[in-house]
Amino acid sequence: MRTIINFIVAISLIFITQSCSNDDDCISLTIDITSLEVEYGCINTPYQMDINISEDFIIIRSQTIFDDLVTGTCTPQIDFEAFDLLIGKKALTNGFDTIDYDGLEKNCDNNQLSLSISFILNDTAEAPNVTYHVLVPKLPENELITVSLVTIN
Repeated sequence: MRTIINFIVAISLIFITQSCSNDDDCISLTIDITSLEVEYGCINTPYQMDINISEDFIIIRSQTIFDDLVTGTCTPQIDFEAFDLLIGKKALTNGFDTIDYDGLEKNCDNNQLSLSISFILNDTAEAPNVTYHVLVPKLPENELITVSLVTIN
C-alpha cells in the first residue's frame, strides 16, 4: 500500500512541476488530497483531534512536530515521506453537519496552491471549535498553501 501511495505522490509532483514549468503551456490542476480517517482509520477528527491554535492552520511536515502539537484519540504514525498534514481550527456559530474539502488547486497564474474548506452548519445551539485537516502530497519545503474557510448555513 505504501508503494502505491508513494507512486501516486511522485506522479502528482511530476504533473505539478511540469504543468507550471512553461507559462505558455501552463494548466491549472487539482491535486488529490486525503485524510487521517481514510489513511489511518481515525474517527470524528473535528471533535476528537486537537491542536493548540485558534482560527488558523499550520502545515506539519514531520512526525516529531505532529506528536508535539496534536492531541486526541487518534495520533497515528503518518507517512511524512509521502504526505504533509495541513491542520487547523475553526470556531463555528452553530453546530455542523459536515466539512467539505474542495480539493487542492495549483493555479499557474500565480503559481500558488489553494484549498477551499466549507463548514456546512445545522440548527443546533452548540458553537464548537472544530479541527479540520487534510493530508497533501509531500510539498517542497518553501511551498505555501492559501486556505479559504467558508461557513454555509
